[in-house]
Parts: sequence; C-alpha cells; structure tokens
Amino acid sequence: MTRGYRPEILRSGLRNVDLRSGYRIIHRRHKSMPLGAVPAPSRFSDPERGYAVMYAAGTVRCAFWETLARNRFARRGVRVLPRADVEARVVVSLVSSQQLSMIDLRNDGPVRIGAPAAVVHDGNHAAGRALSRAVYALVPEADGFLFDSRFTGHACVAVFERALDKLQTIDVQPLARHADFLDALDEYGIRLTAPPGRLA
Repeated sequence: MTRGYRPEILRSGLRNVDLRSGYRIIHRRHKSMPLGAVPAPSRFSDPERGYAVMYAAGTVRCAFWETLARNRFARRGVRVLPRADVEARVVVSLVSSQQLSMIDLRNDGPVRIGAPAAVVHDGNHAAGRALSRAVYALVPEADGFLFDSRFTGHACVAVFERALDKLQTIDVQPLARHADFLDALDEYGIRLTAPPGRLA
C-alpha cells in the first residue's frame, strides 16, 4: 500500500551517495554471500511484498549496535556479551562501485518527504515499512535509504535488493578479531563471556 505518499515529493528526497566505507555484521554461515539479502522483517523490509533490503553502517561500532547489541544492555548494570554470539559472526567491509540514489532520511529528511519521524526513530517498524513500500513501488530509480542509527547516530544505508549489484565486497574478517569492534567493547564497557573451560 502506498497511500499518502506522492512520487514527486518522495523524489525530492533523493541524493546521490558514494559509499566509500560500509560495514555489516553477518553470521559466518552466510560468509560465501557477504552482500546477500532475503525478505525478512526489518525497518525497511516487508517480506509480504517479496523484496529484500540489505543494511550497512558507516562504522563497525554502529553495525555492532544495530545487529548484536541493540537494546540488550538497556537498564543493565553489567554489560556481558556471549562470546559464542561474537565468534559466530564476521564483519563485511564494502563500498559502492556506482553511485547510489538514496532517499535521505537524515535530519529533517522525513519531514521533507511527508513521512513521520517514526520511520527512523521508532522501535515499531510499521512506518518504515510503509515508506519503503511506497518508495519501492513509486520511485523505481530509488536504490534505498540513507539514515542515522537510532543507537549511535552514525550514518547507515538500507539498499534494495534491486541495487545490490552497485556494491562490492572489500574484505570479510572475524568479528571477534576486528580492531574496531574490540575498541567498541572497551569504550562501552562491554565484556565477553569467558572461553569454554576458563573462569570469567
């Protein structure tokens, strides 16, 4: 359903984006398809509509909060992350090989295209999915969305599967050994559970 959105107003939010460094954290079982995406419930993906969206963040720490941490440490005095959750994941470094045409939802972007602030800030993803359906259907030249993480404020992208051929993988590394991830653990006071057979 695209009710309430007008193509010409949505197009006013399009920006050309050169993604020079992006990161996503995925399960290691998907390592052979680092830029893969399947229709699944998320902020801008609606599996009932049959299209997928791939997310990437501008920093590794943002990708960590967007995928693994999220709200799990809210109201917690001690921040402990299961080591197994970390060791099961890899960090994909990526760039765009072509310019991406993205709907800009940073700052006052939602207001400019007539979307509610909930499209990027709400834990309930209904508004984001409604916008995504409208953009996907009404603005076929749109490759996805540019938005700020509600967790860290860093820039993120949500790329429609129809534009994934504009991206390329640069590197894939184990999350547990990625320097930026280890720095984030220190900065946010998070510790990993002890390896098997060792006391914490």
